[in-house]
Amino acid sequence: MLLIKVYSNREDFKTVVFNRTGLSFIIAIQKNPGASEKEKANIGKTYNGVGKSLLIRIIHFCLGASKEDYKSFCDKLPGWVFYLDFEEAGKKYTTARATQSPEKITLNDEEFSVTKFNEKMEEMCFDIPNGISTLSYRSLLPFFVRPKKESYIFCNNPGKSMTDYQILLNNSFLLELDVKLVQKKYEIKKEKIRIKKLEENFKSDELLRDFFTGNKKLSLTLVDLDDRIKRLDDDLRNFKVAEDYYHVQVEADRIETELVALRNRDILLKNNIENIEKSLNLTPDMNKESIKSIYTESGIFFSETMTKTLNDLEAFYEKLISNRKRRLLEQQNKLKIEQKEFRSQIEKLGKELDNKMKYLGEHQALDVFVSLNSKNAELKAERENLKRYEMLQTEYKLKEKEIEKNRSEFLEITEIYLNEIKSNIEELRDYFRHLAKIFYPDSISGLTIENNDGDNQLSYKINATIESDASDGINNVKIFCYDLTLLFKGFNHRIDFIFHDSRLFDGIDERQKVEIFKIVSHLFSGVKKQYIATVNQNQLEEIKKHLTEKEFKDIIEQNTVLTLTDESDSAKLLGIKVNIGIK
Repeated sequence: MLLIKVYSNREDFKTVVFNRTGLSFIIAIQKNPGASEKEKANIGKTYNGVGKSLLIRIIHFCLGASKEDYKSFCDKLPGWVFYLDFEEAGKKYTTARATQSPEKITLNDEEFSVTKFNEKMEEMCFDIPNGISTLSYRSLLPFFVRPKKESYIFCNNPGKSMTDYQILLNNSFLLELDVKLVQKKYEIKKEKIRIKKLEENFKSDELLRDFFTGNKKLSLTLVDLDDRIKRLDDDLRNFKVAEDYYHVQVEADRIETELVALRNRDILLKNNIENIEKSLNLTPDMNKESIKSIYTESGIFFSETMTKTLNDLEAFYEKLISNRKRRLLEQQNKLKIEQKEFRSQIEKLGKELDNKMKYLGEHQALDVFVSLNSKNAELKAERENLKRYEMLQTEYKLKEKEIEKNRSEFLEITEIYLNEIKSNIEELRDYFRHLAKIFYPDSISGLTIENNDGDNQLSYKINATIESDASDGINNVKIFCYDLTLLFKGFNHRIDFIFHDSRLFDGIDERQKVEIFKIVSHLFSGVKKQYIATVNQNQLEEIKKHLTEKEFKDIIEQNTVLTLTDESDSAKLLGIKVNIGIK
C-alpha cells in the first residue's frame, strides 16, 4: 500500500501529493525565523498550528479510524469531505469520508460502514490468520503511521492504550512470530485466572467460608446433612395435611371451654344434692314427752290446757317437718334431673372433643408442612452447594495441575520453535542493530526475541535495545529503527510506507537527525516504498549545517511535497482558522 494524495472538497485545503516512491516531506516554516529569544520559546507552538499533525489525523480519518476519536474534528469542520488516494497491488483506490456522516466511508464510490470498510482494508493490507480476534487492521496500521503524541513514547505501542498481551500480539504478527503460541499462553493464563477467580468467589460465599478457613470438615458436614434430610423426608412422607386444622383446633378449644363450664356446674349440682341428702337425714329430737320430762324435772306442773297446747304444737311441728322433707325431696329430684342432663351433655361433648383431638393428633397444619418442606429444600440446596463445591474443588485441583502441565509443555514447544527460527530472529536483530549502530556505534544494541517462561500471559520477550547514556533522543532513535525494521524486515503486511511526525526528531541530537535523513535517503532509493515525514524549519536548519548543498537539495528540497507556514491562515493545511484541539 502506497499513499498518493490527500485532498478535500474545500478549495482552502492544501492538497498533499506524495512522491510515488522514496521520500516525501511536509515542511513547516516559521514566518519570522529571526525571532527574539522569547519568540523562539514559542516556535514549537507556531509549528504545531500549521497542520502537520492534523494531516496524519486526516489520513487515519480516511482510513477508518473510530468516529468517537473525531468528535471535535467533525464538529469544528461541518460540511468537509476528505479524500485519500492510495495504491495497493498496482490498483488505485480512493476513500472519501464526510465530517457530517463519519459513520460511513466510500471506497471507489462504494459506500461502507466503518466496520465493513476496515474489514475490506484488512483483507487488502494484512494476512491475519483466522481465530486471532484481537488482531485487526486498525491495531496494526499505527505501526506505519503513528497517529498521536503518545504514539512516540514506546516503539512497540504506537496506537491506543492496549494490554501487554495485545501489544505482544501485534508485534509478534509483524515480526512473523507464531501468533498462535502467543494466543495459547494467553488462554492458559486466562484459564488459570478464571479458576482462581471461581475459587475466590467460593471463598466469599457465607456457606463455604468456614470450609476454607478450616473450621468445618466438608465430608462430615455432608454426612450430617444427609441424616437430617433423611429424617425430614421420612416425616414429610408420613405427614397428613389437614387444611381445616386450625378450624378444628378452634372448635376443640370451644368445646373444651364449654366442658369446663359444664363440669363446674356438675360439681355444684353434686354438692347441692349431697347437702340436701344430709338435711333429710337430720331428725329433730323434740317431741311432747321430752318437753314434759324437762318441765317435770324442773318442778313445773303441766295443766290440761298446757298439755292440749303441747299436743297441738307437736302436731304442728310434725307437719312442718313433713313439709320441709317434701320440699327437700322435690328440690333434690329436680337437681338430680338437671345433673343427669348436664352429664349427658358432658359425655357428648367429651366424645366430640376426643374425636377432634384425635384428628388433630393424626394430622398437621398445612403451613407446618410447608415449613418442614421448605426447611428440607433448604438443607438439600445446602447439601447440593457443598457437593458442587466438593466436586469443583477436585476439578479445580485437577485443572490447575493440567494447566501447569500445559504451561510446561507450552514453554518447551515455544523454546523449540524459537530455536527453529533462530536465523530469522538473528536477521531482525542484526537489521535493527545495524541501524542503531549508526547512531550509537559504541552501544550494545539489537532486537531480542526470547521465550518468556514467567507465569504470565506473554509467550515472548521482545525487546528493542539501545544501551546508552540517558539521552532525550535515544527513545526516538529506537522508534525510528524499530519502524524501519518492521517496514523492511517485517512480515504479514502489504504496507509500503512509514509516516513520521516531526515529534520523532524532537530531542534528537542534530548530528543524529542528519543520520536519519541520510539513512532514509539511502534505504528508500530505488525501492517501491515511501518514507513520509513532517519536519519543522528549525529541524531543517540543524541538519543543513551538516550536509553539503547538494545533499540538502537531493534529500530535502527535491522531496518537499508541501510547505506550510504560519504567515496566514490560508497558508496552513486547512486554509482557515479553526481550533480542532489535535494533540
